[in-house]
Amino acid sequence: MQEVKLPQMGQSVEEASIVRWIKSEGETINQGDPLFAIQTDKAEIECEAPVSGVLRKILLDTDVTVPVLTVVALVGTPDEPLPDLSKYGTAGTAPKEAAPAATPSPSSVPASAPAELPSAAPTAALSEDAFVSPRARKCAAELHVDPRLATGTGAGGRIMEADVEAYAASLEGIKVSPAAKRLAESRGVDLTRVKGSGPGGRITVDDVEHAETKVKHAPVKSIQAGQINRVKLSPMRKIIAQRMADSFYSAPHYYVTTEIDMTAAVKLRKSTPEKPSFNDIIMFATARALQEYPAVNSRWAGDAIEEVGDINLGLAVALPTGLIVPVVRQVQNLTLAQLSAECKRLAERARTGKLTPDEYQGNTFTISNLGVFGVDHFTAIINQPDSAILAVGQIKDRPVVIDGGIHVRPIMKMTLSSDHRVIDGAVAAQFMGRLKEILEAAEF
Repeated sequence: MQEVKLPQMGQSVEEASIVRWIKSEGETINQGDPLFAIQTDKAEIECEAPVSGVLRKILLDTDVTVPVLTVVALVGTPDEPLPDLSKYGTAGTAPKEAAPAATPSPSSVPASAPAELPSAAPTAALSEDAFVSPRARKCAAELHVDPRLATGTGAGGRIMEADVEAYAASLEGIKVSPAAKRLAESRGVDLTRVKGSGPGGRITVDDVEHAETKVKHAPVKSIQAGQINRVKLSPMRKIIAQRMADSFYSAPHYYVTTEIDMTAAVKLRKSTPEKPSFNDIIMFATARALQEYPAVNSRWAGDAIEEVGDINLGLAVALPTGLIVPVVRQVQNLTLAQLSAECKRLAERARTGKLTPDEYQGNTFTISNLGVFGVDHFTAIINQPDSAILAVGQIKDRPVVIDGGIHVRPIMKMTLSSDHRVIDGAVAAQFMGRLKEILEAAEF
């Protein structure tokens, strides 16, 4: 009989709870199959079966917090006798009946920043389990498609494996550049609804950039007049509420907004072979500005202000039921190409629910981008322990006056939310002015 233990998900994680069992007692499992999902203090993470066999006994009920490395299940052969369960203590309190099938649950932990869906890092995760079956998610990963773009034929519109296969087949006849295909995957853009402007109707990166995001989410129930729909708080939503309130009421926020002429950045992106996203370019420029203004890359420590040498940029990534903030570490040492590659890597891990705690902790500054939703301007709540967060709007052609003449330029608005305990208004203004200079020159 093999013991399955609650895994150690990072040095800082000492305990966690199982929010759902993906497999039920009596099911045959293979090593590497998703077995259960755990909720740490920041995210829900799917855990794989460490061994193959039959799931003989589930020892831990859902929503019970226990230390890591606690034995939570037993795997063996169909007729192998079970050992004395009393030796497992608290972990032996799971109900004797088979574990329930997967139910809707959060797949990320919130940071205190608004959600983001930029081109390199953002997009909802493939773990929207209530509407995408596990086999469909596995099939989608193999076929490199977003399962949420398929039409679900299962119960309640749930997306099944055959639905993913059908959607993948519908893409086979579409002419699309490799770069545009990768961008569509990261943004959740349905290529069957994109009109190509390239030769022979080929879909280009620019076509995807301007396409509407078609990610499907859970169906929204209509509420009848006079009725009140009471929605139970999920663990994720409880953490969102607590952290947003803690940040907003403990840190005195103020806001500085500026407009950026992105003409040079647009040219840079088109001329760079790796085709970094605009969000990559913004992150790269932000790191350069933070090197010149270390006060903005600081945190409040109660009796002191700590200026941090490394620039670890948190990137707010929207998931179907919340938000997670993967962290790109030591950005000051990365080239633009390296930064772009790391954003793509973290985005893929976020989409598939494979981020470890070490990959979404340690941020010193956060960027949140709602431009893909057509948002011009917004303010964000600081993602503590940071002392500032940058809210990025869409790039939009606007008339501007230059040397007395009216010109049309791609303009983007950015707003810096700052903790006034750490960052003075003049410092925030100078930082934003320098960031504007770096982006408008785009000489990387």
